[in-house]
Parts: sequence; structure tokens; C-alpha cells
Amino acid sequence: MKAAILYNDRDIRMGTAPDPEIKPDQVLVRPLYVGICGTDLHIYRGEFHDRVKYPAILGHEFGGVIEEVGKEVPGYKRGDRVVVDPILSCHHCTACLTGHINACRTLKLLGVDLDGGFGQLVAAPFETLFKLPEEIPMQDVPMVELYSIGHHALRRGAVQPGETVVILGAGKVGLSILDVLCHSAGPAIAISVDREDHRLGIAQKIGADATINNQYEDAVARVLELTNGEGADCVIEAIGHYTVAEGQEPPLQQAVRMVRNGGRIVTLGLGEQRSDVFFKTFVIKEAELIASRVTMGEFPRAIRLLSKGILHPELLITHRLPIREAAKAFSSLDHEDPETIKVVLDVQAV
Repeated sequence: MKAAILYNDRDIRMGTAPDPEIKPDQVLVRPLYVGICGTDLHIYRGEFHDRVKYPAILGHEFGGVIEEVGKEVPGYKRGDRVVVDPILSCHHCTACLTGHINACRTLKLLGVDLDGGFGQLVAAPFETLFKLPEEIPMQDVPMVELYSIGHHALRRGAVQPGETVVILGAGKVGLSILDVLCHSAGPAIAISVDREDHRLGIAQKIGADATINNQYEDAVARVLELTNGEGADCVIEAIGHYTVAEGQEPPLQQAVRMVRNGGRIVTLGLGEQRSDVFFKTFVIKEAELIASRVTMGEFPRAIRLLSKGILHPELLITHRLPIREAAKAFSSLDHEDPETIKVVLDVQAV
């Protein structure tokens, strides 16, 4: 099969790989569209050497059509349209046995630890599949995983209707959380914070009640102003690796100061920096700091919302390219063009 193969740091190009063979409990999926995730970019930059071995076929946000069904697979047939949840958990460690399969001690992902959607064929366990309703265009299917991450972050933050929620970061993750928040969780006020006006403009189109460019405004002061001095019920940090302008604080420091007493902070950014936090303020507020990692059963929710047409993948997917231009796509993301948010690749356009 043809695949976009990562041969070394920042070296991705089209190549040939053996067709995968399926086990009795697996299906062979022909991916049609795959998204480029922030994790893919970090791998491309050489930040996952302890986990990803070259040559590697990345891509964990994908959907397609079933080509072959293992003899022990119930409920699926050749030709079914499916999206694949890439999480592979062991199901016997303590985390798995207590329901945290996304925090499995030996968690693996298709497209990270095993070959993924940048290839023309993928072998996937049948329990990772979800059938797609016809209302969802296949080119939007890579957004299912991203919207599921948004659902999971909001669940972790126990966000309730009528609350004030601040999302730090208006990249693909932050905007996905905002989209789910505005169109399913019913916030009283949804606030988006970022350094780029273009991305904040998309946040406004999605439904943010207020946007704050923290290059020019004091985000903490503005949030306190919008909440009459109370602070936000929930602050979600979706930045990851960050750049701090002169005189500004790192995201978690801002989150501690802008959350209300008794409020919640959810962090899902995977930045490498250490962040100092003034814990006296945090303790006095008796706030909660909650981690959110990938997804945990939220795919059906994301599929339902997408099928109803109330989310906005067309605002988040800024570039659609053939898989043969994967190198061009990664180079654009590597240079962090603020107008590039979500890139989707046509896997069969080799």
C-alpha cells in the first residue's frame, strides 16, 4: 500500500508499506480522510523518540470504509462507513479496571504506537469502530476525535448549564472545546483567550460571548471584569507549549487567578515547560486542578452532534490537501501559521 511515511525528524514523504493483515477480531479499514493532530506535529519534530520508531505511519484521526472483516467480528460488513477510536487499552491495569481506560498504564494509539491513517489500509480492532450516519460527510470525520476530546474536557470539568467558562487557547483543541461548549453545554458566558486575532475571530463565529487577545489585554483582569469580580466557574487550559510575552504569566498561573473560589481548572495541554503556580492563592480558593487526557467513550456524543449539523467543522478545517502533499502540510504547521488550524488529508489521493 501507499502511505505518507515519517522516515526521520521532519522527513515525511510518500512511500510503500506492506498491506496489514487482520486478526480474527479485527477489520481492515480503508481510510478516506485523516486529520493532522498536534501530537503528529510533535512526533514530526522528533519529540517522541522514546515512543515512535522510524519509519512510522502516523494518523490517529481518521475514518473510512471497511474492506475486510475478521471471522470473529460481529455487526460489521464490507462497505460500512466507520470512524476509528484510536485508543488501545490493556483492560487489566488498575486505571482500566476503575474505568479510566484513557489513563491506561500501557496505553497505545493507532497512528502513534501502531500504524495509522496516513496509510491506505489500517488493521483495527472491531471494538474501536463506530458506524457513521450518512448525514456526516466523510471529509469531516477526522473531527470526531477532536470533538470527543472537547466533550471529555468538559466532562472532566463538570461544566453545568449557566456557568462561565474560560478557554485558554484558540487552536484546534481550544476551538473544538468551544464548539461543543456553545452548542451542547449551555454556558452563561463562554470566553476565548488567545494571542491571534484571526483565531479569536473564528471563536466569535463559533459562539464565544467574549474574546480576549492576551498580547494586548490583561486576560485575568478582563475575566474578573466580565464576571463582576467573581472569576470563572471553570478555566480550561488548551494551550500546551506556550510563549509568554514580557510581563505576562504562564497559562496555569493565569488560570489560578481567574478561576472563582471553589472553581475548577482543567488542563489538557501537553507542553514541555514547567509552570510555577502560586499555590497560596490556589489553596485559599479551594479550587480543583483536573487533568484531561484524550477521550473516554465520547465518540458517540460527537457523532450525534455532528450528524445534527450543530457543530462547525467548516470553521476549524482550514486546509484540505491530498496525502501526497503531507510534507507541505507538516511544513506549514511546523511554521505555526496562525491561519492554519486544522489540516485534513485525502488519504486515497496518492
